[in-house]
Amino acid sequence: MNGPAVETLALAFLTALITPAIVLLACANLITGCHMRLARVMDRVRALGQMAEDIRLGKCTDHPMERRREIGTEFRYYERRGKMILVALSFLYSTVGFFVATSIAVGIDLLFEGPVAFLPMILAIVGISLFLVASLLMLLENRLAYETMKREIQFVHRLEAAIFQNPEGTVSSEGTKQS
Repeated sequence: MNGPAVETLALAFLTALITPAIVLLACANLITGCHMRLARVMDRVRALGQMAEDIRLGKCTDHPMERRREIGTEFRYYERRGKMILVALSFLYSTVGFFVATSIAVGIDLLFEGPVAFLPMILAIVGISLFLVASLLMLLENRLAYETMKREIQFVHRLEAAIFQNPEGTVSSEGTKQS
């Protein structure tokens, strides 16, 4: 190969790499977002752990049993969220690997003039499938994040209502006071 054939091959290779490069960029953005979400989950778990410790040490005297119960429930929500994010990250990192492999397979296919033409397509399909699963997991995690936030807000409202009605009473899960 020389002259125009090399230029044509190079152009074909670079053109074939555009799609994997765009998907890799999208994947990198999702990976960054997942890491940020995981860090927020970890921050909240640490804060809840500190609240639980404060209750244990008697530093929190305002409805400690209700707070302890709510902290336990929130821990379970955050554990589920953390697991979902970690699984999504695993799929996203696998996606990166498959699209790097796709790029290599495209190069090999072009260089050797088509002996493995099926390989880049198979690798790309697997990579896109992993990307789809990771995206769906993050969608589910988003819904769980909303449910967690909603639950925390409802707890604060129940607690405020109980404190306003009876500072010495306890709070039921429905927000009514108990003696």
